[in-house]
Amino acid sequence: MNYQCCYCKEEFPAIEAIDGYQEGYKVGFLCPKCGKNIQDNPMNEEWVFSSNSSKIFFVIFVGYFLLAWIFLEVSGLNTWVDYAAVLGGVIPFLIYGHIKYPKDMYSPTIGTKPVK
Repeated sequence: MNYQCCYCKEEFPAIEAIDGYQEGYKVGFLCPKCGKNIQDNPMNEEWVFSSNSSKIFFVIFVGYFLLAWIFLEVSGLNTWVDYAAVLGGVIPFLIYGHIKYPKDMYSPTIGTKPVK
């Protein structure tokens, strides 16, 4: 799991977060890059991706998934062949994402917010 500092926008592994209790900070932790006191924000308004191409991949993946779901709902056929065709399209996406963007698929980046 990674954090993205809300001040310097740098990403760092959670294990590198500095405990600021010795410096007098009772809440949150210190960014190892800029030294500011921050806390995690799981309800971050923006998704954090490692690159622009990673963001495009996930938009296309979600678009395919939504179109396939709409197709299955509208077609009314819903046989095993239809589900196999949809699954046959999802599996290459997942394999490609696993190979090309493993950081975004398996190590999510959590946003942070300033400690008030």
